[in-house]
Parts: sequence; C-alpha cells; structure tokens
Amino acid sequence: MSQCLLVEGAIFNFNRTHLPFVRVIRAIFSLAVPFLLATVVAAQVPQVPATRCDHPPKMDADPTDPAWKGASPAGSFQDTYTDHSAADQTECKLVYDDDAIFVLFVCHDSQPTQIVGREITPEAQFVGEDTVTFSIDPYGSRNGSSLSRFTVNAINTRTETIAGGHSSKAEWRGIWQSEERRFPGGYIVEMRIPWRILNYPKSAKPIDMDIDFDRYQARTKTGSQWAYVTPSFKPELLGILKGVVPPQRDSRSRWQFLAYDAPSLSDGAISNRAGLDARYAATNEQTALVSINPDFINIEQQIAGVDFVHTERFLSDARPFFTEGGDYFNPIGQFEFGIPFYSQRIGPIDIGSKFYGQLSQAAKIGTLAVNQSDGSTATFTNYSLNLGSTFSQAFFASTYDLGSNHDLLTGTTFNKRWGNWFIHNSTALENTGRQNETAGNNAIGYTGAKLFSEIQQIWVDPSFNPPLAYVPWQDRRGAYTYTNYNDTIPRGPFHDWNLFIYTPNFHQSNGAIQERGIQSGVSFITRNDQSISINQSATDYLTGSDNTLDVSYGFNASNRFKQASIEYLFGEQNSTPSHYVNLKGSLRVFHRIDLGLSQSVLQFTPSARQTIATIGWQIDSRRSITGRFVDTNGEQNFFLSYQSAGWTGVEMYLILGDPNSLTFSRTLSLKFVWAF
Repeated sequence: MSQCLLVEGAIFNFNRTHLPFVRVIRAIFSLAVPFLLATVVAAQVPQVPATRCDHPPKMDADPTDPAWKGASPAGSFQDTYTDHSAADQTECKLVYDDDAIFVLFVCHDSQPTQIVGREITPEAQFVGEDTVTFSIDPYGSRNGSSLSRFTVNAINTRTETIAGGHSSKAEWRGIWQSEERRFPGGYIVEMRIPWRILNYPKSAKPIDMDIDFDRYQARTKTGSQWAYVTPSFKPELLGILKGVVPPQRDSRSRWQFLAYDAPSLSDGAISNRAGLDARYAATNEQTALVSINPDFINIEQQIAGVDFVHTERFLSDARPFFTEGGDYFNPIGQFEFGIPFYSQRIGPIDIGSKFYGQLSQAAKIGTLAVNQSDGSTATFTNYSLNLGSTFSQAFFASTYDLGSNHDLLTGTTFNKRWGNWFIHNSTALENTGRQNETAGNNAIGYTGAKLFSEIQQIWVDPSFNPPLAYVPWQDRRGAYTYTNYNDTIPRGPFHDWNLFIYTPNFHQSNGAIQERGIQSGVSFITRNDQSISINQSATDYLTGSDNTLDVSYGFNASNRFKQASIEYLFGEQNSTPSHYVNLKGSLRVFHRIDLGLSQSVLQFTPSARQTIATIGWQIDSRRSITGRFVDTNGEQNFFLSYQSAGWTGVEMYLILGDPNSLTFSRTLSLKFVWAF
C-alpha cells in the first residue's frame, strides 16, 4: 500500500519505508509556509526600452557612432555579492534591426593598465580575465531556461552558450561578431548577435524579452551586473527589454548539413569512415537532426582519475551528436538519485535522430533515438514545463532493447520555489518486463545570496539500474543534509571563502549501513590569487570506513597559463590506510606554447599511479598542435594532433594515436569536417 503527499499540485509517492520522512516534510512544510511567503520580496527589476535602428553600428567599438545616440542607457551596475554600486561602473546600450541585436559595453577602470586578457582560443573558458557578458531570453520566460549568453574578454576572444546547446562547428554553433578597443579609462566591447542564431517567438506586436549585462573585473576578482539576480541566480530578477518586434522573416537555412570524412592507417591497414549530419529547422523554435555514422572519430574525452571513489565516476561527454541540443535532455541534476539519460552509456552508433525545441513559451521537448553498432536500440524523451519563474515540472521516458532484453524507464520531476525557499521531487519507475523497480528523491531547502542548504531524502530499489541511466548507488534508503556558505572578505589577505558540510545517512533495504557520517571542508582564495582548502571525511560505508584529511594549496588559481597546485589526502579509506598525492602545473612559454603536467599517486590496496603530460602550441586563433601523454599504472598512451578548426569553412585534423585508448595505438588519422 502506498501513500501520497500532495504539495502545490505535485504528487510525492512513498511506500511504508518512507513514512517517517513524509511526517518530517509535512511538519517542516506546515511550519515554513508563512515564512516562505514572507521571504518573497518585490525586488527592483530594471527595464530598458528597445530601440530599433535604421542604420546599424559600424562594429568598430565606437560609442560615438550615430546608431547609439537614440538608445537608452541601461543604468548602473551592482556588485554581484554586496548589491552595492560597483566601484568601476559600466555603461551599456542596445539597439536592433531585422538582422541582428547590437550591444555596447563601455567598461570604466580606475587602473586600466591592470586589465587582464589572455585567452585567444574561441570557445575557451575565461577564468581570471576581464570579461563582459550579454544574456538574452527572447521568450521572456522569467525562468532562465531559454537564456543564451555571449561573452567577450578584454582582447576580443569570444565564447557563448546558446540556449539548448550546440555542437562545436561554427556554422551550426552560430556566428556572431565583436570588437574591442582600449581607451585611457578602460575598454569598450561591441557585439553583433544575429537573430538567426537565436530561437525566438514570431510576433507582429511588441514583446518583452529577459536580458542582463554582466562584467567581471580580474584585478578585484569581482563581478557586477545590471540586473541584480543574486549569486544564486534568481531568473525572476532578470532585466526586461521592453517592446521588441522580432523579425517576421526567418533568415536561417531550413536545411544544414555537416559532413566528415576520416581516412586512417592502423597497423598497416587502411580504412575510411564517413558520416553526415542533417539538421532541419522546422520553425524558429524547433529543430530536427539525423546523423548517419555520427562523428565520434578521435573525440578527446575526459580521463578518469586514479583517486579512490566508492561509486562509478561520472564523466562528461564531448561527442557532437550529444552536445547538439543537449540541454533539452537533462531533467534531473547529478546529485539526486541519478541521471535518467547518461550519454556515456551509448557506444558507437550507426544512425541517430533527435528532435528538440520550444513547443510554447512554457513547454520544451527533447527526444532522440539511436541504433547502436551492437544491434541495440535506445530512445529518450524529456518534456518540460516552466510555469513561471519559480515552478517547473518535467516528464521523461527511455527505452532500451537488445535481443530479448527490454527496459522501459518513466519518471517525473517537480520544482517549486518561494523566494529563497524551495521544494523538489523526482520519481522514476523502471519496467524490465519481469519486475518494476522505483527510485526518487524529495528535497526542501534554502538558497540565498550566500547560503545554500537542503535536506534531501532518496530511495533506490535494490534492482533499479536502467541501462541508459547513471545511478551511482543501488538499494539505497535514507537522507542527507548539505549546507554551503560562501562570501567575500572586504579586508585582509583573503578575498573570499567557502564552507560546506555534508551529512549522509543511508542504509540498504536489509538495514545495513551504506553511507553514514559527516564530510566538511573550507577553502579560501587570497588577494594574490592563492588557493587553500582543507576537507575531512568521517564516513562509514557498507564495505568499510573513511577517516581522511585532504589538504590542497595552489598559486595563480585563476591563471591557467602559469599555475601550480598540490593536494595531499591521508588517513583511512574503506578501513585501509591510504595516501593520495596529486601535483598539477601549467605554464605558457613563448606566448603561444602551453605545457601541463599532472602526477597522481595513490598508496592503497591496490595502489595506483597516473601521470598526464600535455603540450599545446596555439599557432593562432584557428590553428593549433596538441599532444598528451598518459601513464596509468604502467599502461602508456600518447597522441599528437594538428587541427585547423573553430571558424567557418573546412576543418582539418591530423591525429597520430588514439586519445581515448589505454595504450598507444599505431594509428594515423586524417579528418575533414565541413558544413553546407
């Protein structure tokens, strides 16, 4: 017999083993509701009128261009952590026409000689650099789910995150422009973002869109923004661009193709693999994709470390078929009972198809199907609803078939927030044809500007293990609390600090302890860019106990071109003496050559050792030579590659070895990729 807890229209399903937690949630919820509602404060949401221009800016980072004269300034910027007016202000303007949106940033700096710009590779991460970011959600959804972000550093290198996710090929990712120039009191950035790279609603009448302007100043390690969405990002506080009339004509090509050809020589044998991706823009908001022999050739994947862990490692996936529209396939976060769709479960594919996009202002869908080389077929569908800025729900399903084995997974998620307080539920049912197994979690928590805290209950039935999912723990019952606090320090040697406490209490269905104890840690970043962290664990597991202390130190924490760190963990892991040391370093020499070295040693049962050495020569923003050597417990692999990629036109890769093999592969591959 089961019971249900009904909260704001969402049904939380429990069996008898979950009844104590039901009572706790009911008690907390009944006591908290008045306080939850009291925390909803009507914050100031900035607005700026949309200005259409007849003659667009010349894209020369000139704020005196006549196109900017009629645009209303966006207003002052606030410090991201303190909500006080930023010491060095930023001026922003926006205009648009039927082809593009144009954004102007004028960044004032009281010490302009200390403006930091290092990265020249497009799509790189600008850690510790001066940057500006423009964010836009053309649907005005007020929930952040359709927000695209465009970032430029202080030497005019660009990166972007397009809502929904895109592959790395420039023609598919979206081509936009920027210009940057310095002036005696700071620097100026101008952006041109074509409508064709955005999903947007068709409307002959003026509509409102969500926007924000952000800036990061490396010298002071501070961020500032026009719309103060708080460090925890509350999308209902995004600014509003008033009265936009988007283009009535869609200038995008309905059909786009991405082809590749990869001849290779391996141990004297010549082979060739060719593939084709076809993308069809059904509307401004919906996209279909079909892939034949998807481009999985020599995609450099994440390397698993050698440090001891109690569960399967979660590894990211860089394969283009899965990054294209990838955001539409993520109904649940990593730190719950599991992830319903984990693309690393899927191996080589003969043919795959996807459909994803916005069905309405509130509804999104992502669905895919693949035929794998081993004869199996797999599908996954995620349908999500964002009903306002603080309420969302999703429904997902997956199937997997191989011979006589059939697996069906169905589930739902629910999220509701009142001001800084939230509740969350995920529930999944697996049907193998022989039995039904369930998993899920329920959470209640607080997310403020500096403090995050939650209590989460999780259950996973003993045989729940869908073949396409990532489920780190099976046969799991119990709950955990997690609290994280971070803040800046206005004076003294430390700039900011972070504290976390995690208290798991889980058992198996037979009552045996699975994970119970306390883990905590504190970390600091100094004003001269050093990092210090101390973490401890006193946790009992099914197979033994962990009692460890983990200490790490690094310098130039925000500068990957000149950086080093050391980590030392000691104590007992799984009731066995353990020592783990990790040394990392990276250095840029001769302005364009990057060297990296990582050495990890685990003294345990069994012991392990791993060395990773990398080299990269960034010839220019398009061409590079990279190499990597990996030695894991005596198994050695290395590869060397040349690539001319990152822009429009034909991309070319020449690769010696296989980046993802455990040992060196006597393979020479040549790969061409082109869009048309």
